[in-house]
This record gives sequence, C-alpha cells and structure tokens, in this order.
Amino acid sequence: MIGVVNMKEYARDKGDGDRALNNLYVSRLKRALDVLLSLGGLIILSPLYAALSLAVFINDPGPVFFTQRRVGRGKVLFNLHKFRSMKCSTPHDVPTHLLSDPEQYITRVGRVLRKYSLDELPQIWDIFVGNMSTVGPRPALWNQDDLIAERDKYGANDVLPGLTGWAQINGRDELEIPVKAKLDGDYVAALRKGALSAVQMDLRCFLGTFLKVFRASGVVEGGTGSMAQRERDAAHASSERPGDEAGFEDYAFRRTFAVDRTARRKVLITGANSYVGTSFEAWAKQHYAGNFEIDTRDMRDGSWRAWDFSPYDTVFHVAGIAHADVGKVSEETKALYYAVNTDLAIATARKARDEGVGQFVFMSSMIVYGESSGRGRGHITKDTVPHPANFYGDSKWQADKGVRALKAEGFNVAVLRPPMIYGRGSRGNYPVLARLAKRLPLFPDIDNERSMLYIDNLTEFLCLLMLNGKGGVFFPQNAEYTRTTDMVRMIAQASGHRLLVSRLFNPAVALALRAPGKISGLARKAFGSMVYDQELSRYKGLDYQKIALAQSIQDMEGNIK
Repeated sequence: MIGVVNMKEYARDKGDGDRALNNLYVSRLKRALDVLLSLGGLIILSPLYAALSLAVFINDPGPVFFTQRRVGRGKVLFNLHKFRSMKCSTPHDVPTHLLSDPEQYITRVGRVLRKYSLDELPQIWDIFVGNMSTVGPRPALWNQDDLIAERDKYGANDVLPGLTGWAQINGRDELEIPVKAKLDGDYVAALRKGALSAVQMDLRCFLGTFLKVFRASGVVEGGTGSMAQRERDAAHASSERPGDEAGFEDYAFRRTFAVDRTARRKVLITGANSYVGTSFEAWAKQHYAGNFEIDTRDMRDGSWRAWDFSPYDTVFHVAGIAHADVGKVSEETKALYYAVNTDLAIATARKARDEGVGQFVFMSSMIVYGESSGRGRGHITKDTVPHPANFYGDSKWQADKGVRALKAEGFNVAVLRPPMIYGRGSRGNYPVLARLAKRLPLFPDIDNERSMLYIDNLTEFLCLLMLNGKGGVFFPQNAEYTRTTDMVRMIAQASGHRLLVSRLFNPAVALALRAPGKISGLARKAFGSMVYDQELSRYKGLDYQKIALAQSIQDMEGNIK
C-alpha cells in the first residue's frame, strides 16, 4: 500500500531534487544520447517503417500514423505519434482500458504491432524533436487525471516522458495506476541521486526493455491493473491450501503392504491412449499375464457414464490434460483444465464408488507442490503442504483432494503424486534433454537434484498396488536422485556421442535461473531442483524400484532389452 505523501516535505524535497536533476548526465548527456540514438534509429529502421506503413494501410485503409495529446515535461501537452493499430472508427483520446470490449477495435496487423510494441516506433521521431526521451515515464493521456495526480506525488511529471521506463519493464499495462506512478517516482528518485545513479537506472530500463519485448509480456488489452487482479484471484484460489491436506495419516510410507501374487484383478483404465495407461497395460501383460484382465475406456465424450463399472476390481484414472504453457491462456482454457483434470476425475471416482468398485487409482502429480527451485533445493518432506503455482497444478490438486474425500468402507482411493516420468516414447523434458545430449559438444556442469520415475518402475508399482487393493497417498520415484548433467552425460555415452561438460557456462545458467518470465521457467525445468524425501517413496511389501537410472538410460538409448 502506498503511504500518504506530506506535501510540505515533498515541496522541499522537490526543490532539492530539481537542483539534483541539473547534474551533467541529466541536463546535457542524456539529451545528446537521445538525439544520436533517435537519428540512428530513424535511418536504420526506415525500411521497417515503410513495410509497417504499407501493412497498416492495406489492413485498414486510412491514416498510417495515429496521434494523441499526451502530457510532457511540466505537464505541457504534445502530440505523440504511433502506428495506427486500431480501426479508424475507434473513439479518439480514450485509454484502451476505458473502451468497452477494446478487442473489437484492434486490427489484425495492429494486434501484432501492439504485442511486440512495434506501434511505438514512430515515437523515435518524438524523441528526436525533443518531446520525449529514450527512457522516462510513459507519457499520460491529457485526460488521465488520476495518473497525472498520482505522478505529481513523486515528481514524475517533472521529467521528459520516455519511450520505455521503469514501470514499463515492471508490469506495463498490468499495473494499477498507484503502483505505476510509484515506479515512475522511483525512476525520478534515481535521477535525482546523481549522474552515476541516473546512468545506471537508464541502462537497466534500456536493457530490460529488450527482454520485455522479446517475451511480449505485460500487454493486456483493456487490462490496466490486471496483475493485481490475478494476484487477488490466486490468493482466493489458494485460501484453502494451508489446511487442505486430507490428513498425513493417508501417507502410505507408514504402512506395510501384502501382495497376493496369485490374485486376479479386473482393471478398467479410464482414459485412452495415455502414455502411463498404455505402458501399464503392456507391462502387466508381459510380467503379470495371469493376474490382470484390462479394459480401456475413452473419456472424451459422455458415453462412459453409461458404462457398467461394477465388474471391475480397480478403476485406474489417467484421463487429463497434460502440462502445457500456462503463461498466457484464456479463461475458457483454464475452465477446460478444471473440467477435465478435476471434475471428470471426481465424477469417475464417484461412479466407481457407487457401483461397487473396490479400488480407485488416480494419477496426481508432483506439480501440486509448485514448481522446481532455481536456487538451493526444492525438498519435499512428509510435512510439506501442497501449494500449486498455477491453474494446472491447482486443477490436479483439487482432483487429488476430491477423489480422496470419496473414500469409504470397501472403497479404497490410491493417489499417486509422481515426479517427472520418463521412458521409451515419453514426452516432456526427457526427449528434449536426449536430443541435446546427442548433438551438443558441451553441456553445463550444474549441481542440482531431481526426483524422477522410470516408466518400468512405475508400472511395476502399479501392478503391486492393484494386487494389494489398498489406498493412500503414494510418492513413487527412482531409488536415487538425478543430476541433469549426469543424465545428459549418460545419454551421450549410451548413444555413442562424445560430450564434454564444463562449469564455464554456469554463470549464464545462474543468470537464466534469476531472469523473469519464461527464461527462468525453462532454466528451472532443466537445472532446477525438486525432490521427494526418499522416506516418502519406500513402502514395505511394494518392492518396485527395480531399475537404476544408469540402467534405464541404457535400456532406452543403448537398446538393451
């Protein structure tokens, strides 16, 4: 929350600040750099200007450029230039976030221009003529009284507005106005500290802009303040989490299991063509041919509701939407994740219970504990409470809780929260690492730890669990942790590729782990740490950790049967 500003103190500080703004960099060098950069930009980008101008005109005939009255230094108005990204019929001088359904006004070319900030390029001219600077607070519209007033509190109307700025690289359209104004004030405060501070701040904004544009993030049509709204939504969604675990007494590592290897079980797999489901069926037929009779049901339409579950001893539910990019998705897509991953799982479990099935096995995920740690160790113990980091993880977590709530006398619910599953034909991170291991000459030597689960170890575990028929919360994983560098080295050796590992790249990996957005996400997937305490994964009577990591790599890459 932004505190109340004492205007007398502000007036005194502002006077001191104005004198500080006369330092050599702000008063002379900054403008000289603006002229040089803008002149060079106008010359170098002239072919791009021509191409974009033609695209704008062809898509929606009319003026190529769009001008708006904006607030400059000292609240003096000037005309700001942009490539036109909206239809000619769009109301003028109305902020995008105040338009009703702004999407209807944006042209197809305009959508691309706005996504990558190409519509802002004509402002290089505004920099050249002195109405703007390369770096500074983004110029407010003449009628944005709320933003102008907030900026007055911090002296942010006393400097030239910029093409990019501190608020731009820290949220852009996603920020609410008080937060945006406070960030603009932080920028001005850095200028007032002296030339060195001003240079450092401008460099941070300038370099940070390239990353922001590359990620195409922070642009939310009609969405000023959406970052805060997402945080509120996430807080609401997570409000139940701290006390949600149904009871640590469900954790199966405390129990002893008896497996009747002469038993016969009829199993229904709900979810066709899944990697785990088809692998389990193949393993059971090869190693437990006399124990299992297995059917599979496609859950993509509603016909499964008419299927008779009563003949089955176990229903094994694997239907779901796999983990995908969760950075930018619509509300409809989020709703689909919950409909399939949560609602369908609970409905299937309820039907199994009501029709007399003895055991329901559900594939949850390690993702219910959040994402891997880029620094230190993401270590999950018996005391760690699930805390999903996104809607995908939450959809699995809601299902995890929902199916366990249905357990009853004669109806055992077994929930598996496996780490990354890999094996022949698997998808996800392993095939990517395998391709890199077979092609790269060098690979970073990073100290991390990951829990992983080889598909043959998982399918052996499933067979033993179903022959036992009991329930609980299970954390199956390999008997040893995996270090990404070691795994890549093993893959290269098994495939006959010469690969060198070096710590030379470690600083770059460390920077990537700390970078914002997708870069750090990709780095965490490859080099982050996320492990289950091995105590959680050892079950008396369920001896499933048959194949070590090195042997699993040989089985896949060395074609050893």
